[in-house]
Amino acid sequence: MDTLFSLLNKRNCIHPFSWLMGVIFLSILIALVWSGINSKENEPLHLVVYAFSTQEEVLNQGIFPVFKQAWEEDTGKQVVIEGVFGPSGTLAGQILLGAQADIAIFSNQRYIEWLKFNKCVDKDTNQVMIASSPLVILTRPGNPKGISDFKDLAQPGIQLLHADPGSSGAGEWSLLAEYGSAYMETGDHQLAESQLKDIWHNVRLIGSSARTSLTLFELGTGDALITYEQDALLAQERGAAIDINLPQPTILTRHYAVIVNDNVSYVERPLAEAFLAFIQGNEGQQILHQYYFRTATSEGDFLSALVQPFTEEDLGGWAQAYNKIIENSWKTEIEPGLDLEPATSFLVRGE
Repeated sequence: MDTLFSLLNKRNCIHPFSWLMGVIFLSILIALVWSGINSKENEPLHLVVYAFSTQEEVLNQGIFPVFKQAWEEDTGKQVVIEGVFGPSGTLAGQILLGAQADIAIFSNQRYIEWLKFNKCVDKDTNQVMIASSPLVILTRPGNPKGISDFKDLAQPGIQLLHADPGSSGAGEWSLLAEYGSAYMETGDHQLAESQLKDIWHNVRLIGSSARTSLTLFELGTGDALITYEQDALLAQERGAAIDINLPQPTILTRHYAVIVNDNVSYVERPLAEAFLAFIQGNEGQQILHQYYFRTATSEGDFLSALVQPFTEEDLGGWAQAYNKIIENSWKTEIEPGLDLEPATSFLVRGE
């Protein structure tokens, strides 16, 4: 009687030696795949966070290290966190062009809507408000120009440094403050637009972001600068020679974070979700407050009380405010006629 192998041979089937080699090859392949899986599991996860310029200290020094330690203790898995910082408009543009941000933190929610419109973020994804900060006016020590609120910035002879509304969320918020402060006091849109234009007659230099503008101001550029209270207090803490003036009324800026769905894999999603949950939780909010942000759980104490604060909602929401104040007023009527000077001219004159 023929054996099985002899029958297979008679039918031109594979030689027994070939079968053995196949089994060995398959075993090696399975071992390599399994080794690769284990190796991947042991590799650290990466989280890339894109955030607007004034977030650099609180994230790098506060949020990132504390979250990293908590994550690794809870999961036993290592994580590497990378922060990329710049103007909100620039960061949003980079993400649209393919930058691999897992989390985006913007100075306002308009940039998240932009990512949703371009399908980098799912339209049903919820953005979360993580903190807020009122806008303040920085002046030279002793406030020699006597500036206390936004209408004072329209005085003749003021040299105003301004964040660029074309790239910076701080620049956009400042336009809303300059317009909205007059509107909240009078209810008159024409007076509000007139104040906005009068203030911009005194703008002599614009910086690409809130942080760049603050650096230029610290170097001696201009008489006044509108910026976030949070960043101004950080500068004062490190010894900057500035006066901080809290206008009444002023706008309360609100900052948002979102997961960039296009860039987050199935494996990375729990990490991204845990990061957002940490920022919203008590520990994350306490860290934000230590860096002078106003949070839902930390109003009062060492931060000045706000008198007559308003938000973009009081101006009809971001969409309406953006179209009316930024698109129709600033971009169409104000920007084309700007008479700006290079930063070096201020520094040479010592202004």
